[in-house]
Amino acid sequence: MRLRKKKVCSVMFAAIVLILIMAGCSQGSKDGGNMPAPAPSDSVGDKKKELESVDLIWYYGVGLQQQDQQSVEDEVNKYLKEKTDLNVTLKLKPVEFGSYDQKLNVAIASGEPMDIVWTTASWLLKYNENVKKGAFLALDDLLPTYAPKTLNEMMPKRYWDDVKAGSDGKIYAIPNYQIAATSWGFIFQKRFVDKYKFDITKVKKYEDLEPFLETLKNNEPDIIPFANPGGGALSDDPNFRNYANIFSYDINDPFKIMNKVDTSQYKAVLDVMHKWYQKGYIYKDIATVKDRNLFFKKGNVAVSTDVTFKPGGEVEYAVIFGNNEIVSQRISSPVFTGVTATMNAIAKASKNPERALMLLERVNNDKELYKLLCYGIEGKHYTEEDGVYKAVEGTGYRPEIDWVFGNQFNGLLRTGQPEDVFGQTIKRNEEAEIPPMSGFHFNDSSLKTELAAVASVKAEYAVPLETGTVDPDVVLPRYKEALKKAGQDKIMAEINRQYTEWAASNAKK
Repeated sequence: MRLRKKKVCSVMFAAIVLILIMAGCSQGSKDGGNMPAPAPSDSVGDKKKELESVDLIWYYGVGLQQQDQQSVEDEVNKYLKEKTDLNVTLKLKPVEFGSYDQKLNVAIASGEPMDIVWTTASWLLKYNENVKKGAFLALDDLLPTYAPKTLNEMMPKRYWDDVKAGSDGKIYAIPNYQIAATSWGFIFQKRFVDKYKFDITKVKKYEDLEPFLETLKNNEPDIIPFANPGGGALSDDPNFRNYANIFSYDINDPFKIMNKVDTSQYKAVLDVMHKWYQKGYIYKDIATVKDRNLFFKKGNVAVSTDVTFKPGGEVEYAVIFGNNEIVSQRISSPVFTGVTATMNAIAKASKNPERALMLLERVNNDKELYKLLCYGIEGKHYTEEDGVYKAVEGTGYRPEIDWVFGNQFNGLLRTGQPEDVFGQTIKRNEEAEIPPMSGFHFNDSSLKTELAAVASVKAEYAVPLETGTVDPDVVLPRYKEALKKAGQDKIMAEINRQYTEWAASNAKK
């Protein structure tokens, strides 16, 4: 009798344990209604069987829609099925840059299905704004499990501070690692440097260019001696810095923040530009050029500025400057400018955030998958020889957006770039000066009216002034007064308040 009771109790206990296990499984994950996906593995087989099939949607920006988009998507899904254990079907949703903000804002607000969303710090679908709106999922708890290589090996850990956002200071996106340290200086069409035997290594400031520009004006009637791609005015003061287009500072006193427009350095550059404009070094209608890319591709601009100076950049500039060979002279030392220029976030609305993060982990660490997304199908859309990319004539897939998909150091070289360009770039990033305010994120949510008004004023005054078209002695005071009326002082006061608090709490000062 005692043995029968023991046996019955054992059976009942086992049944209760089984019920509890099944109940736990039925609850699933609160993010997606499914059990959290297990940590990724490098093997294909048993792990794949453990993951139920899911569909993922990836929104990102593109210059132009690609004719062979579907064939590339099909090949990507074939690769994911055969070569990975993710068990996902990926839908790629490229949206042209010109309409990306509008379409994505509507899609997010309406709750449209999405999993991965491309975002940028200050260009399109602004990162901090969308974090504040609750559009993206915090990734801190997920990254160590579902994207450990990306978190620990892709880039130095200190750079992740640059990605932290929101009131909780968490990570809401994965950077597409690329050049993250910028310098500035001048770029030249080599044919003119060689023809007039101009020693570019002696150029340390704007005035050092004047003899060369004068020579070009007198001897090359069809050539524009000087023009800036964006019309921006850059100081040649080695101690002057601009931080994320938010404020300016002097490296000798980095906690005294300034509005660039109010500085003597800004006025000095405007004076040079206006003098050059009056001498005919600058194209007379430069301020009204609508398509600057087309303007430069004519190949008749001899000298310009570069605001990044990334290794191998001369090859890209050659294309921009009408396929003419470019040489460059860097003026400033490299400064770490952050890794938030291009990122991929997980949408808060994603039903499978773990799997979406696993996919990004794969893209950032699988060169074949990354190349499929960036360049298309090898042999059909491009060829590769010794790690150098070459587009197939008349290809239907050439998006030229390596920096949108993931870690750019997994990509291919362009013809003419040095073999070690990726190594040079990583070294530049790691050796760059890190500003003391690195990691500071300005919360502008209370200043939308003022920011819109200031942006309108800048659109009216900045380009005419910075291209030298107008006299800064006359127009700069008007510009400053207009900014003041628009609320610039209020913006600067709030930046200063937040920055001071941040510096104190981060023991920076």
